Amino acid sequence: MGTSMEQQSGREDIEVKGHVASERGKRLRKARKIVDLLGMDLAGKSVLDLGTGAGVIAEYLVSQGAVVTAADRDTSAFAVDGLEPARLEDLSLPFEDEAFDAIIFNHVIEHVGDRPEQAILLAEIRRCLRPGGKLYLAVPNKWALIEPHYKLPLLGALPRGVSNVLVSKLGRHTFYDCFPFTRGELAAFLAKHFETTREVTADAYFWVADHEISGAAGNVLGKAPKGLVRSLSGAMPTLIFVCTKAAR
Repeated sequence: MGTSMEQQSGREDIEVKGHVASERGKRLRKARKIVDLLGMDLAGKSVLDLGTGAGVIAEYLVSQGAVVTAADRDTSAFAVDGLEPARLEDLSLPFEDEAFDAIIFNHVIEHVGDRPEQAILLAEIRRCLRPGGKLYLAVPNKWALIEPHYKLPLLGALPRGVSNVLVSKLGRHTFYDCFPFTRGELAAFLAKHFETTREVTADAYFWVADHEISGAAGNVLGKAPKGLVRSLSGAMPTLIFVCTKAAR
């Protein structure tokens, strides 16, 4: 995952360990899920993979016929032949207004900084989207039982000072460098920037049941009542929204 767009909060002097995921098979499945949940034909469309990391998702987008721009603050892990990533220096995106039909922002916003800094980047994303363009955004749930980056129970839900001390004492990092969301926080945050926001967390659940879990287990999970799954989506480890910029 492209998560090297790390802290922009005046702490660049502190060593920040990236969270780049590059396991190819898993990333390709995730890329396919992203495209399906985005719900648009990408052939010929201009797409930004923001926080591209190793570039596996960007590579898949190219295979779908998209005209892809990959960008990250640290491009050292990027490894896609024929595609040169843009290196980001700060929260300002170096792209023209209304440059993209879609932007993929997958498990990155929690690494950008605190809420004001996240809002700055989200405003930049909106600026770069064409009218009618879509943003795919996925972020870890603050209430996840196991925090996905440090694999510690309820780390995201703890007070910030406690999380910082815990991560530091365990030798994982100098501070807890992630700012996840609850479902309600994320919905309200996105609604400030986009006219249309659609949660697809439950849709992702059914996609995984249909495409990634084989045999009886997949059949059982896939037959869960949709209303029940949607009601429980606020407790799922990842929250996913598709936002649309209003057409003119």
